[in-house]
Amino acid sequence: MNVHDLNRGAIEQGARSLRSLSAPERRRGQRLRTVYRVARLFTRGDTGLARVRNISDGGLMLSTTMDMCVGDPVRVDLSDSCSLSGKVAWHHGDQCGIALNAPIDSSAVLKRLFEERRAGDARPMRINHQKSVVVESELGLQVATLRDVSQSGLKLAHDGRFTAGLPVKVRLSPELERRGVVRWSQTGLAGVVLTEGLSVEELGSMRDL
Repeated sequence: MNVHDLNRGAIEQGARSLRSLSAPERRRGQRLRTVYRVARLFTRGDTGLARVRNISDGGLMLSTTMDMCVGDPVRVDLSDSCSLSGKVAWHHGDQCGIALNAPIDSSAVLKRLFEERRAGDARPMRINHQKSVVVESELGLQVATLRDVSQSGLKLAHDGRFTAGLPVKVRLSPELERRGVVRWSQTGLAGVVLTEGLSVEELGSMRDL
């Protein structure tokens, strides 16, 4: 082996050493973790549900029916105790990318969410929203006020006649109605468990509900 070969070998070895040092740091910043999770989204005075497709230390990709524009500030609630803030980086069809205002440890975030679910602390994402809805039951037709909604239930303000166990059909909009059962009722408020859940898309924008 001549001097030229020795020098070339040393250079190649040095390059490999540099790559081994820099690659983990580069991968940490670029790694995407695939997620299938429902999140609560706030932007431009609107609220709704979205599907989280992936997450990295610097952002998220969502599927949403909400009307958004590049640059809009957003807040994404991954759970009631875990919120992330950022801006819309791109938007195409029902897909959008969110650039976070500050980097996160996405692995730690996912671990925290997993532990919440394992401990039984995770609940369906509820959206506070007030609007008049029509309720049909054995009491007849009456107008109640929606207070909040999730994929599996509703909270209604009523005239005091709802009792636990009452089957109801709630018309949330002219095109959207669901059957359910009053689970609890007190002081003019009632919780309704839906017999058929609402989809993420149906709750994608409270502005459109």
